[in-house]
Amino acid sequence: MNKDRLARVEEYVLGLFQRSGGTRLLVREVFAGSPGYANADLVRAFEDLEKRRRALVRHTEEGDDWVSLTPEGARLAGLPAPGEALPAHPHPPKSST
Repeated sequence: MNKDRLARVEEYVLGLFQRSGGTRLLVREVFAGSPGYANADLVRAFEDLEKRRRALVRHTEEGDDWVSLTPEGARLAGLPAPGEALPAHPHPPKSST
C-alpha cells in the first residue's frame, strides 16, 4: 500500500473517532461504514496507527473487536484524552414563550 493511500485511510479512521466524539469504536462498524476502503486497507491503517504512531489499541471484549484511541490518538483526532472529561456545551437559551 502506498504511503499516500495509507495516510488517507488513517485520516478517515481518525475522523470517525472525531465524528463519534468517543475514543472507542467497534471494528465491524468501521468496516460497515467505510466509503470505498477495503477491509484490508483499514486493517493496515489500524496496524500503522497502533505500531508506528502509537495512536490506537486493538482489543477484544466479550467477543467484539474494538479499536480505542490512546492519549496520542485522541490528540491527533482532536479529542480529549481517554479518561478526561469532555468539555461542557452550553445549553441553548430557553424560549420566553
